[in-house]
Amino acid sequence: MKPRRFFVEGEPLEPGERLVTGKKAHHLTRVLRLGVGVPVVLFDGRGREFPAEILEVGRQLIRFKVSAGKRVDRESPLSLMLALGLPRPAIMDLIVQKVTELGVNEIVPLRTERAQRWLTGEKDLNRIKRWGKIAQEAARQSGRNMVPRIWPLTDFPQLLQQTKDTAVKLFCWEDEKKENLRQALATKGRVRQACILIGPEGGFSEKEAEEAASAGFQSISLGRRILRSETAAIVVIGLIQYELGDLGQSS
Repeated sequence: MKPRRFFVEGEPLEPGERLVTGKKAHHLTRVLRLGVGVPVVLFDGRGREFPAEILEVGRQLIRFKVSAGKRVDRESPLSLMLALGLPRPAIMDLIVQKVTELGVNEIVPLRTERAQRWLTGEKDLNRIKRWGKIAQEAARQSGRNMVPRIWPLTDFPQLLQQTKDTAVKLFCWEDEKKENLRQALATKGRVRQACILIGPEGGFSEKEAEEAASAGFQSISLGRRILRSETAAIVVIGLIQYELGDLGQSS
């Protein structure tokens, strides 16, 4: 049986002893019931894995002996950014989890004309922290040693400006009648960077579609059926990783 993997926050991991406290320590000791001498693998989201052994277990702490780490690369050669109009909280939680498993590098919640308005002020900070935790757990489960960057809530024009140099930019829009995802990907060849725009539950407005096109985004259709935001995100990222990334390749 392979040792369990755990994400460790804070200072970068190095050989020596590392103390973990609080909720994570409680989960490891009281829920998973790990004891002294148990081997584990630690990672800190910077691309390396560190074999470790539990030295001490307390009520709210666990001390590890950390061995020398090594870089273990399970990342796609395609750097993927997913930007999507802010959906309902539970839907966004699901999207963050699944696209992390699929290898997305950056996730951008967008403020669009028809996006949900629940993320403001303190809720903004708390929810982004929550998405970070979800991404960490999804990275742990899927074997990734890098954790996606979660952007703060971003205005649509700001996203267009900050992606002006991205190689491949696709805009998923239900009103597109000619170009589909297969056709768009067939013309891309070998690329290393892509940004995918997916609308909120109400879709993008015509004004936003025009702005995206002016910023170099290629509008694509996902077919004759209207997909929910979470379905569209998972399907599109999976297909792009299959065509341009590493999905389906042997390790």
